[in-house]
Amino acid sequence: MNIIGYLDRLSYAPGATVHAKFSTPAAGFTARLVRLINGDAHPLGPGADIRAVPSALDGLSFPGRVQPIRAGSFARTAEAPVPAGRLDLRLAFQPTLATGAGHPQTIVTLTSGDTLVASVVIDDGQAFLRTGKGSARAGEVVTGRWYRLALTVTGPTASVVLSDVTTTVDVTVAGSRALAVTFAADGAGENHFNGRIDRPTLHAGDALIAEWDFGPSRTLRQVANRVGPGFHAETVNFPLRACLGIDGAADDVDPRLAPEAYQAIHFHDDDLDDAGWHDDLTLQVPADLPSGVYGVHVTAADGTEDTVPFVVTPGDNPRKSALVVLPTFSYLAYSCEHVMADPGARDYLRGVGVGEPPEFGGNKHDTYLLTNGLRSLYDVHTDGTGVCFTSTRKPLPNVRPDHRWAAVAGGATSAHQFSADLHLIAWLDAEGYDIDVITDEEVHREGLAALAPYRVVLTGSHPEYPTTAMMTAYETYLDQGGRLMYLGGNGFYWVTSIDPEREHTIEIRRTAGIRAWQPEPGEWHHATTGELGGLWRLRGKAPQKMLGVGMASQGFDTNRPYDVVTKVPFVFAGIENAETIGDFPSLVNGHGAAGVEIDRADRALGTPDGTIVLATATGFSRAYGLDPIEVQLPDGCYDGTTSDKVRCDLVLVPKPNGGAVFSTGSIAWCGSLLADDRRNDVSILTGNVLRAFLTEDKLTF
Repeated sequence: MNIIGYLDRLSYAPGATVHAKFSTPAAGFTARLVRLINGDAHPLGPGADIRAVPSALDGLSFPGRVQPIRAGSFARTAEAPVPAGRLDLRLAFQPTLATGAGHPQTIVTLTSGDTLVASVVIDDGQAFLRTGKGSARAGEVVTGRWYRLALTVTGPTASVVLSDVTTTVDVTVAGSRALAVTFAADGAGENHFNGRIDRPTLHAGDALIAEWDFGPSRTLRQVANRVGPGFHAETVNFPLRACLGIDGAADDVDPRLAPEAYQAIHFHDDDLDDAGWHDDLTLQVPADLPSGVYGVHVTAADGTEDTVPFVVTPGDNPRKSALVVLPTFSYLAYSCEHVMADPGARDYLRGVGVGEPPEFGGNKHDTYLLTNGLRSLYDVHTDGTGVCFTSTRKPLPNVRPDHRWAAVAGGATSAHQFSADLHLIAWLDAEGYDIDVITDEEVHREGLAALAPYRVVLTGSHPEYPTTAMMTAYETYLDQGGRLMYLGGNGFYWVTSIDPEREHTIEIRRTAGIRAWQPEPGEWHHATTGELGGLWRLRGKAPQKMLGVGMASQGFDTNRPYDVVTKVPFVFAGIENAETIGDFPSLVNGHGAAGVEIDRADRALGTPDGTIVLATATGFSRAYGLDPIEVQLPDGCYDGTTSDKVRCDLVLVPKPNGGAVFSTGSIAWCGSLLADDRRNDVSILTGNVLRAFLTEDKLTF
């Protein structure tokens, strides 16, 4: 991507200001506002539909510049005065990539102004003491092992004690001075450390002048000095705080109950919370701009293009009757995902019969994220530990209207997440529905107030990552008579939290379930909120309780049609004779409307009494593996050919006060809406339900 950008937010109310940042080596670029209806040029669909919207950007040009990605986390204090005499900095550290980082890794640095006083650095498995006057080897370090370190500056020399071996080097600065301390990077904020640092302290003579709190906090970016007014630190790029340290767990594995056991920070050289790019343009959202999905489309002087999407919410304008909630926390979780670039992941797909998966990196979005080392919540850091934070304040190259996902092999790559949800937007537009659009962020922030004005709320195709506040909002909305159309699969699955300090960062911990990584033992609680992470099912909120269906399986070879089970008249109007639903090619993952990730009804997991199973898809291949949370005994029945739990149920769930839920249980459902110019049973059935939900005061089940 020769030009790429990001915005300060993913959604704006009318009247708000969009702050857009771009990077391009081209001399300049132009920009325009567009409305995004459909970005998928799939031959089975209507084609891309991106409409120009007159705006203040028209006729303007902007100078080009390259804005770099500066990844890597660290913590740094401001300079503070220290008395003349002996200084002792003590800490424990655990390298998680002692060799193979490709750069020196700085554990701790002392600086005075621009002058290096002393630092301890790992380079290819060896620790070194470095000062402004020289360097000396301090000993070998090994990945995964904990070490205690004491760095001392006395008069003209610095010394480090590591593994009971003392190393001494002359220093440049001596006597009375001001010092700054940087953890996990050098004084310039580079050469980042991969690993954990536990309980650092600083003594001046016999006096303790700094004891840094690396433990649980409501302000994770601020590191307090427990014993004095100076040497407070601030973290950069949001390292993982409140980790277990050298002594391991205490009597409890909840950091809120045993905070002194969780006094380590895990730093990574690829952490990226805020790219820090500067604004290239701003745009005030017109007060009368209808709610919907929009984008800033830019064209560089060399002809390359990018479209950065955002949602315009209704703000204070009158509400429509129907609301689409785009699952932007799911977009963030998958943003920059490159699991399929891992040869092991591709071998897995071949092993379950997918065949030859599409080559990853074959489009400009994936090429950019690979080239720049970006990470998603499905990837691991360079040290192999899982990525549990992601942020809106960086390029999100695969959150684009034309993005295609390499993991969906049955469709020779397919639209996914944002680009797939535009299938729903395009269908609603073509069918003439006047809707409002918001995002997960509004539901999290506003709760029930975001949903309550609407007769019907529709989800996107993959609303996988709700927060506690979102779960409460949906449950309350339905209890009060709301009507929800859950048009996806694998929904409401992972516990998600937002950093309350800055609100642009989300967090997850992958425990049980289908997962690309898992947390370190004893680290299942979120740093941002303290709550227990993992599956909502393991917190007593299996999706079946609210939606009637919940995650059963995933598979990427091809979809299946549904077999009709129960014909509720208003649902099957116009297709009364149908025996199957979705038995035709889809825009997502090949033939059939049930697939990619699928949900099933299960009364043992909370599917309510009175739930009507309208149709069921079975006969899935070996590529559709059962969610591991379902496996209690190793009986060999783990996939679509051996387990009756691997199925996709289409259900209707009555709710109190005239409310209801219609659940498709399939990511591929929305990909079937546009096929054959919408003249198909998936489109007809979805329209029947939406019209009834909008117009019927009393639904007849």
